[in-house]
Amino acid sequence: MQKKYFQILIGLLILSALYTPQGYIIDREAWQWLYLSAINLGALTYNLYMTLKGTLKPLKTPISFKIISILFIWAIASILYSLSFQVAVIDLSRFFIYLVSFYNLLIVFNETEISFKQLSYLFTVLFIIEIFFSYKPLFEIISQGSFQNYDPNILEGIASNVNVTSFSIALKVPFLIYLFYNEKRNFLKAIFISLLILGYVLLNFLDTRAITLSNYFILFIILGFSLVNFNKRVFLKSIILISTIFFSFNIPSFLDSKRSEKNQELIEITSNSDESTNQRLRYYKAGIKQIISNPFLGVGFGNWKLESIKYDKNASIQYIVPYHMHNDFLQFGAELGLIGLILYLTFFVSIFFKYLIDLKNFKIRWDSKALVTLLFFTYIFFDSSLNFPFARPMVFLQLLIFIAFLEKQLNKHPSWNIFYHFLFYW
Repeated sequence: MQKKYFQILIGLLILSALYTPQGYIIDREAWQWLYLSAINLGALTYNLYMTLKGTLKPLKTPISFKIISILFIWAIASILYSLSFQVAVIDLSRFFIYLVSFYNLLIVFNETEISFKQLSYLFTVLFIIEIFFSYKPLFEIISQGSFQNYDPNILEGIASNVNVTSFSIALKVPFLIYLFYNEKRNFLKAIFISLLILGYVLLNFLDTRAITLSNYFILFIILGFSLVNFNKRVFLKSIILISTIFFSFNIPSFLDSKRSEKNQELIEITSNSDESTNQRLRYYKAGIKQIISNPFLGVGFGNWKLESIKYDKNASIQYIVPYHMHNDFLQFGAELGLIGLILYLTFFVSIFFKYLIDLKNFKIRWDSKALVTLLFFTYIFFDSSLNFPFARPMVFLQLLIFIAFLEKQLNKHPSWNIFYHFLFYW
């Protein structure tokens, strides 16, 4: 029993890295990396010691851990041809922190029996904490009557970055939706709906395009879920949920007429006059050119920030260079070649398909747990395609937590795993 509670403590300590205080430095992520390295070093030492003693349950290495381990080894090999050894080592150290974090999280879930409902309540508590720190300055803006001229960066909350804050909050929304679908008590349903309204209104105010796009996809996914699982109760809840989310999109327009045409944001994404869009497209084109020019090896892990100077020097402003490509998939391809791209993409989607598809029984899972998984990975996909969550512990750590949890769930249903064990067995 003590061993179980100690593993829960390890999991909570790793999770608390999301909320390390900023202190007197500008970049909160520096504290997060330092905190994660210290916590995981202690947890790894303990877990290895307990494993040698034989007191931990046997951990069958899941496919996802094998894939990311191979990717890490391939990244280490890229040091041999990297443009900068120092830059590669710094980024590899962060990759190693992720790897150790994932291993420790797999042990946490292997040693404990955490249900979908318990995990959902945990993420709901974190959701409330995060939106509180963003709503506090928003209420001050409204009370001062300066709402129409507000800067979205003021609402950045705990993450100190609007993009990170947006997706950190969004990744917790699927768990609220799960609780809403499965809760029988009406007063709790009302609480979950109220929290969803607060969450989606805040996401609108944070004004990030990736979130705007992903939220519209979320509506169609929920609608599809209600049609596939068609019965009166599920359909009614789905209509309430879709209406709530759509209504939340439009609440800010009642307070600010400039935000009334939400579709205009989607049109501007493809507009040639939009600076942010043109910048991202320029990065993507440079990344694709780099992959084509060196499809096997790439420029070395973490070295895109140096190689990008060659592609972006004519468009750069002063001494600003693109550290990230704003697309994790393309960046892995540019730094580690097509092998790196395929490995990262496989890690990204393997657990997703593994949980949703049972190839042994030719069955697709489509219950409320599958809906959570689909919504969660939809948000992650949009963030990975338009931002760079791999470089942001506050987002990527949540992905590792959920993947580790799903791996534990799959161990309870081995038939869902059989094809993938055959495909990736080594």
